[in-house]
Amino acid sequence: MRSRRSISDIVAVVLLIVIAIAAAVIIYMWLSGLIGSVHTSTSATQVKLEITGASVTLLSNGNYTVQATVYNPPDSPSTSITLGELEFTNGTMICSNTSGIKVTPSSISPGQSATVYFICKPATTAPAGTPVEVVLVTSQGVQVSYTTSVS
Repeated sequence: MRSRRSISDIVAVVLLIVIAIAAAVIIYMWLSGLIGSVHTSTSATQVKLEITGASVTLLSNGNYTVQATVYNPPDSPSTSITLGELEFTNGTMICSNTSGIKVTPSSISPGQSATVYFICKPATTAPAGTPVEVVLVTSQGVQVSYTTSVS
């Protein structure tokens, strides 16, 4: 009888150790998931980019040149522009450009302004005086727009 009792004591200790390790792993996984969701990379809700002015010019070759001044507030993270679009005010796309966008400086730091410039070839043209929206998309996927007219 004595030998059985010692075996059950050993089994009980091993089970307690296994339960303690399992609990520690579960708590670690829960905390790492919680901390991971709090400290994510820059989210779209943190980017507060503003277009402070824009001009759209119809060139003689039928292309549009778009120039916009963008401001990144001090409480917003650094960002860059990846897409420029020109739309009618009803949301219909006139043209877009992903490859020829020039941003000076290339990354817009908090509290800094930048000039965004791109040329796009429209599927349909808008005559001078037509109200249009300049839409810029950041590397985080945030869309900002500014209404102006074609000159």
